[in-house]
Amino acid sequence: MALPFIAESAASAIIENLVSTCSSYLEACPAAGGMQDELERLQHALPQVQAVLTAVEEGAMVMAQNKALDTWLWQLRDAVECAEDVLDELEYYELEKTVQDRDNEVPGILSKCRRKFDSFVNRIFSDDTLKRLREAVKGLDRVVAGMGPLLQLVTGLYGPGVKRRKIEEVRNARETSSLLTESEVLGRDEERDLIVEWLIKPRDTDVSAFTIVGMGGFGKTTLAQLVYSDERVREYFDPIMWVCVSQDFDAAVITRKMLEGASSESFGDKSLNALHYILKQKILSKRFLLMLDDVWNDDNTIEWEKLVAPLKFGQRGSKILLTTRMGSVADMVAKVMQCKKESLNLNGLKESDCMSLFNKHAFLGVNPDDYKNLRPIGEQIVKKLGGCPLAIKVTGGLLNSCMDYDYWKRILKKDIVELQHRKDDIMTILRLSYDHLPTNLQLCFRYCSIFPQDFMFKRKELVYMWTGSGLIPQSICGTRRPEDIGKEYLDLLTRKSFFTCKASERGFEIPKFYVMHDLLHELAQSVSLGECIRIEGDVVGKTIPRTVRHLSVDKVNILSIREISNLKKLRTLVISIKKNHDHSADHALVFNEVIKGFKSLRLFSLYVNFDFHRLLDALYWLIHLRYLSLTLSLPLEAVMNKSFMNLFPQSLFRLYHLVVMKFSTPVLMTSRNIEYDGLTNLVNLRLLDLPRGMIKNIRYVSKLSFIRKLEYFFVQEESGYKISELKNLRDLRRLNIRELENVSTSEEATEAKLNEKEYLKSLLLGWSSDRCHSAEADEQLLDNLCPHINVRKLCIEEYKGIKSPCWMTDLYLINLTCIQLVNCKEWEHLPPLGGLPSLNIIRLKGLVAVKQIGCSFYGCGGVCAFPSLKQLFLLDMPNLEEWIGIADGCMFPQLHTMVIRDCPNLRGMPTLPRSLRLLLISHVGLTALPAINQDCKNDSPPFPNNVSQKNPVDCFLKLGRLSIDHHALLLMEPIRSLTFISSLTLSGASQLTSLPEEWILQNHTALKFLSIRNAVSLQSLTQSMTKLCSLENLGVYNASLIRSLPDLPTSLCTLCITGCHPVLKERCQENIGLDWPKIANIRYVRIE
Repeated sequence: MALPFIAESAASAIIENLVSTCSSYLEACPAAGGMQDELERLQHALPQVQAVLTAVEEGAMVMAQNKALDTWLWQLRDAVECAEDVLDELEYYELEKTVQDRDNEVPGILSKCRRKFDSFVNRIFSDDTLKRLREAVKGLDRVVAGMGPLLQLVTGLYGPGVKRRKIEEVRNARETSSLLTESEVLGRDEERDLIVEWLIKPRDTDVSAFTIVGMGGFGKTTLAQLVYSDERVREYFDPIMWVCVSQDFDAAVITRKMLEGASSESFGDKSLNALHYILKQKILSKRFLLMLDDVWNDDNTIEWEKLVAPLKFGQRGSKILLTTRMGSVADMVAKVMQCKKESLNLNGLKESDCMSLFNKHAFLGVNPDDYKNLRPIGEQIVKKLGGCPLAIKVTGGLLNSCMDYDYWKRILKKDIVELQHRKDDIMTILRLSYDHLPTNLQLCFRYCSIFPQDFMFKRKELVYMWTGSGLIPQSICGTRRPEDIGKEYLDLLTRKSFFTCKASERGFEIPKFYVMHDLLHELAQSVSLGECIRIEGDVVGKTIPRTVRHLSVDKVNILSIREISNLKKLRTLVISIKKNHDHSADHALVFNEVIKGFKSLRLFSLYVNFDFHRLLDALYWLIHLRYLSLTLSLPLEAVMNKSFMNLFPQSLFRLYHLVVMKFSTPVLMTSRNIEYDGLTNLVNLRLLDLPRGMIKNIRYVSKLSFIRKLEYFFVQEESGYKISELKNLRDLRRLNIRELENVSTSEEATEAKLNEKEYLKSLLLGWSSDRCHSAEADEQLLDNLCPHINVRKLCIEEYKGIKSPCWMTDLYLINLTCIQLVNCKEWEHLPPLGGLPSLNIIRLKGLVAVKQIGCSFYGCGGVCAFPSLKQLFLLDMPNLEEWIGIADGCMFPQLHTMVIRDCPNLRGMPTLPRSLRLLLISHVGLTALPAINQDCKNDSPPFPNNVSQKNPVDCFLKLGRLSIDHHALLLMEPIRSLTFISSLTLSGASQLTSLPEEWILQNHTALKFLSIRNAVSLQSLTQSMTKLCSLENLGVYNASLIRSLPDLPTSLCTLCITGCHPVLKERCQENIGLDWPKIANIRYVRIE
């Protein structure tokens, strides 16, 4: 089908705005004329345009390809975007006048008067602009005039009858039953057993639900069929009902299918009320299992409530099992059933199972041993399929038709999209998920095809690129920010399984990334043809459609950019230019001429590894630009003498529409004496991501009234740099204030109005370390820097006060999730943080005056101290001697990370929570380890796929990480009895002569990572290393005495031994060393 090239809501808003603007102009200047007839026709035709676009959007799932409609939709998009550019140009000149008026007044005082409309007309409507405005109106009029024949065509293609018939065809093609269609199912035994055990386990609730979530083609239905046929399930439940739901979610239809599945009767003519009564009687006091396959409805609460109404009369222990592509369905069913959300995210098959499944289909009917030359190619093909069973079966069957080496090699080079042409292929299956999306989400999904496969998206970065490229125009946002809507879009795409959200632990922070499966990335490329394209390498010889709006080119030669000069409709250009030693001024001229031609550009991202200041003269012409990212990657010596002003033309400061500006460089390239006043002309800026020294020198930052992030605000005593500059920055989300000693009085601190910044989520308050201080002055100042109650992250650095600020002692910051107190060397008593209900992370570093952590730290009045805390760091606290717990209370019920480092005088700790997953102890004066807390009710962290473990009370450090600085701690309880540690690091092993063999072997089934640091006394590795059947990574550092290696486990992937004896290095020489056979099959080896 044709893409819905432009959303109805966006097109309508632009056309209406165009008509309104032109009408206002004609009203003010009647003599101008020339557009009245066209405007009237546009206004009259707008409802018909809306009808066509709405029909195209709603018919996305069933429409057939039509060339005439495709052509008209592209023409409409061109005309609408042309109109949008002209309207945007008018706004640009208004912004320019606003900046000029502001700068002509007394600095710091904004104009309170608006210009009169005749002034607006005289200034904005220059001859050139008026000409473009007329052309835009006439262009739209021409396109709309050709719409007549399409109305009948659209009715024929997407009329109600056609749509119903097509939906019925899709439903019939997708119909499933409870019977397995496969004679053998590979690789799903573990998931089947997990689900079966959940189903037959007694529950406190009457009826509960479990959801299998996964991409199309990943085997959700097959897994459900496996569960259905399992004897344990059939013995436990009666009746068991199977219903294939598909996309038409109708409570009466589904209830009828449930009844027909539970009996041999027909219920075709009965009302919903009658169906409910019959179903209630059938399941009353019975333990039933309802299996709903292929569920899509995640938003129609009323139909869901009608469906589950009679199910609540089932016997306690009854269950509902669903399969769906969307995690949002799991949320919905948990909501309507009023039960806990429990689900399994179905991942791809393991590599060994993938190969077994592939071999079964690719070598069907032949002897695999006769085609050994094809196996390596088959392995490479399987890796491209991302563990997807359907893709493996279809591709294997395709290869089975021709057992020829050259044919298999050709298939290896093709994309999955090129291989799939049948109705049941993987791309057709995945396309259903895409067609089910609203148009606005389709746009954002397609856009992601300009990124490489396996790209790890950062949430804010992706959202700003969506908004910057114009995918979420302000015209459809109302009073909301486009970024906030963009975040909702990303959440929806993630809940609908188009993205997977992954956490990457780095220190005490756990940043989230969004990843798209390779098959979904290929789907994005498939549905965005003609609109989005990514090119790796040079563009010479590549065919690029002239309709392309969003282009990414990686490692292009600077002169090759001429190959894309005809793409005049570009909205996004992400380009990485590779260095050419022949670069000259002429090359820069060529580059600028091409870039200058992209007058509709909204997003420009440039990455170079050479001096690029001559490449940026074209910025003057890009007045529509919303997003500008410039990355310079040069050696240190090449940029030490550069400054921002050397790199950028003044025209940069005329890009008044700019919302995001990013400049990245490996070193600080600025002078303290240079001020960047021009940056405050960019009045629409929301994100300013610049090197520290540049932001420090921006005077009157208060002019950037929409700024959301200000990481390097340095308070200075001179005008334009005072803390009062923050007063009107009400949109701030992240703020770092430094050099607070330059605030003249504590009263002046209140001028920052921190307590009024309701959107502020992250706040840093910092003083300089090398300063004379008064504890009383710091205390008064900090008391007056009280943040808004909504703040979530708080960091205080180099505070010289002795006591806590008043707003930190009264549980005021109830939304706080993370607090850091760093190098506050006079702070004696910790604030009472234990009662804060949302606190997840505490990091205390360099609090040298703290001697005791006592009861006051836990707060008072609550049942449990630190009820939500997950990470606790105590670092560099040399005078800490005593850490007292709560005698009869509960502490840290959800703590999974505890790091205690450089606390040499700490002699005792409270009991350890059972929920711990990482324990690091280094340079601590403990002579004994505390026991595990046996009294506190434990809500331990969820296990993979949201399925709770059977015995969470016995999971202290189970499959967790342990890092200690002395091996003697392994002989102390509770560490001594651990049997399921997955990672062990001995950071101070200078006295270790042999590995703690007994302890390591008792953890042999779980241990994957083993690191021994400073192993200067270690004589050898134990001969029992082969018993460590799960070990994947082994590192031994400064191992100067080890002369040979024992046999190593076959599971080992990485081996690193540094500072080793010369004899060991000789024995490990490739192919000739005595120990080479022991390490030859290890993927990564470093011995030096």
